[in-house]
Amino acid sequence: MSTFGHWIALAVAGGLGTVARAGVTIMATRLFGTGFPWGTLAVNALGAFLFGAIVGATRSRVVMPQGVETILLVGLLGGFTTFSSYAFQAVELWESGRPGLAVASVMASNMLGFVAVWGGLKMAG
Repeated sequence: MSTFGHWIALAVAGGLGTVARAGVTIMATRLFGTGFPWGTLAVNALGAFLFGAIVGATRSRVVMPQGVETILLVGLLGGFTTFSSYAFQAVELWESGRPGLAVASVMASNMLGFVAVWGGLKMAG
């Protein structure tokens, strides 16, 4: 990721991920209504699945040109959802024999995220 072209590709992929997130959210809202954040749930689950599939494929059998994995994971899925990164890192901790840290990461991320959103709402409103 050292050339200008790679940085442009990363930015374009992020934009595409953002547009995809909006599309999935709109579709989920139309299908299931607004009583639950179905769009966010769908985006987070799909993003986590795709993140795992891309990393799994590149670690086992698929060779990608240098920088493509970063463009897909950081750009496309980063624009789509950062939940995939968070979920993947928790799984890595679990699989590396550190289940306590995996659970702590999940709990801390969820609680901190909840408190941060609440604090931001209170501060701004």
